[in-house]
Amino acid sequence: MGRVEDYRRTAWDCFRLAEATSNPETRASMLELAQVWQGLADKAERNDQYRLASYRAKAWACETRARHAADPSRRADLEAFAQMWLSLTEPLPDHLRGAYEAPPAPTHH
Repeated sequence: MGRVEDYRRTAWDCFRLAEATSNPETRASMLELAQVWQGLADKAERNDQYRLASYRAKAWACETRARHAADPSRRADLEAFAQMWLSLTEPLPDHLRGAYEAPPAPTHH
């Protein structure tokens, strides 16, 4: 969910810029931009949650079909598909990220 964090960070930057300015028009513009970025973050977060729920539902459907499959080969395929759908709910390891994906920001404790 790097995109969500980026949107929230940009919203926070807009809030800080609004606090730093003495110009009321600039402050209003920065606050408006902060709200837009926060809205984008909220929407992206909801979309991510819906996507993950959809993958879990598909995995569950495959598992259910596998339990009722009489053919062992069909059962094995459905169980494999269920595992594939579930694997999509897990974050990608850094070595599998595409060239266009930024690595996660390091966390400092």
